[in-house]
Amino acid sequence: MGFFSKKRPVASSNYSEGDIFYTSSEGKYHTCKLLKSDPDSGTYHVLIYTTLDKLPTLSDLDHLGVSIYHAPIDRKGFSNPVLLTNKPVKSDDLIGYHEYLRQTQDPSDYIPLVNSYYQSGLVLTDAKLHEDAIDAYSKAIDLFPQFFEAIDNRAFCKMDLARWNEAIEDFHLSLQVNPDSVLAEFSIGECYFKMKDYPNAKSQFEKAQRIDPSHEAPRLFLDKVNKILNG
Repeated sequence: MGFFSKKRPVASSNYSEGDIFYTSSEGKYHTCKLLKSDPDSGTYHVLIYTTLDKLPTLSDLDHLGVSIYHAPIDRKGFSNPVLLTNKPVKSDDLIGYHEYLRQTQDPSDYIPLVNSYYQSGLVLTDAKLHEDAIDAYSKAIDLFPQFFEAIDNRAFCKMDLARWNEAIEDFHLSLQVNPDSVLAEFSIGECYFKMKDYPNAKSQFEKAQRIDPSHEAPRLFLDKVNKILNG
């Protein structure tokens, strides 16, 4: 007997965020992931996976395609749902839900959620849980793309993981929102410096210095890179 065949229906009103459950009808299995629960309205905001002809296994859950990224459904509106497992809600899961919030709410209504994601990222960063912090910052950025502080912090986490090119991409994204940022321009240079791409590093440090000639870090790193290039 397989693992999932031992499962029994669980009242959907008792589900928690991250719970993955299914309903079945006419030999088809409809799998959902609970993204957010709204107790005031009794609504579950769910992600719906591609319908299957068989019961998904644990390994299947990591590869299921997504049919609908967000659907608001009454929490009692599922017919004999069966709980499969619980997996953390990741930033990629929330694309549809965040779009729903932007379309139906004023920014003042969802900014507290953005800040909650950001604060979680700070805590995770302090704990050196960089992958989890990246996901938390990504949630904040997805919901509020102008949040350049979150973009910068995500980039710094990628630097801590030596993912230099990904960090550079994020700093360029930050500059689209917050042009003339000494921090972003300098940090791009630092990434190039770490990759030993000294000509590009020099160019970036010069950009940072032009933005703020009084800033010490670009000058110090320019001295370093010039010694290497001229040595």
